[in-house]
Amino acid sequence: MSAFDGSWQGPVLAAAGRGRRARLSPGRIVLSAFLVLAGLLTLLPVLWVVLQSFEVPADQTSVAPVWTPTRFTLGSYRTLFATPFLANMVNSVLVTLAVVVGAAVVSVLAAYAFARLEFRGRELIFTLFLAALTLPSQVSAVPEFVVIKYLHLLDNQASLVIPALIQVIAIFLLRQHFRSIPTELDDAAKIDGAGHLRIIRHVMIPMSWPAISAVMIITGQYIWNDFFWPNLFITSTSRMTAPLALYNLESVTGGGPVGAVFAGLSVLCVPCVIAFVFLQRRLMEGIGFRGIAR
Repeated sequence: MSAFDGSWQGPVLAAAGRGRRARLSPGRIVLSAFLVLAGLLTLLPVLWVVLQSFEVPADQTSVAPVWTPTRFTLGSYRTLFATPFLANMVNSVLVTLAVVVGAAVVSVLAAYAFARLEFRGRELIFTLFLAALTLPSQVSAVPEFVVIKYLHLLDNQASLVIPALIQVIAIFLLRQHFRSIPTELDDAAKIDGAGHLRIIRHVMIPMSWPAISAVMIITGQYIWNDFFWPNLFITSTSRMTAPLALYNLESVTGGGPVGAVFAGLSVLCVPCVIAFVFLQRRLMEGIGFRGIAR
């Protein structure tokens, strides 16, 4: 009998059929349906905000939410961009980029020190860093405000960047990841004459790029949506970030224009959605791949 007469196809196809039936078990179908339903329910508020931004004022102010607009219009977006909101968006982009890049550099250096360098009090200092995660950010509002005031950085976008350069969760994740990298690679680099900075650049960063990308995405999402710290430090309209500008637009005008606020919320969602669509795999890899090592 020839090896290519197709007699092997029966067992292989039968095994594939059993695998498909296992994947389509009732429990898995119910779980998938539940997850799809939960995802749709989570997206409903976002969908409602986007629809509201295209509705006429009569539908926007209706007591019952209008899910089928009587007429679509771009009037809310024209009202929004008649304000300095575009400049506020630029401020948000600049602050977010500065914090993401700066915090990544600081986190990599700090994580390397905690993971690779031996110095007195290392574990105690790292424990104090982790203890900071248990405290709400409002606890440090008064001390940070006093420091920013004495540095003459109030109403300056640097007040949003400098304190945010230390991201404890990013340091923790990268430290755990660096500890999972074999120390033999460090020893080999030291034999070739590499110092700590060269080890970080040529060993740690290339092998930890998924984790570094993940902490950059998490930091960027947090800074992009942050309202508390800009509201504390920034007072000039031209220097506000986009979330604070939307709040200012609503409060100054006594609760309106409602459509412009919905349009601004929709615009703010766009970068987050785009980032998630294109970076979700890298985010999951960074968190799951050796993210919580020994």
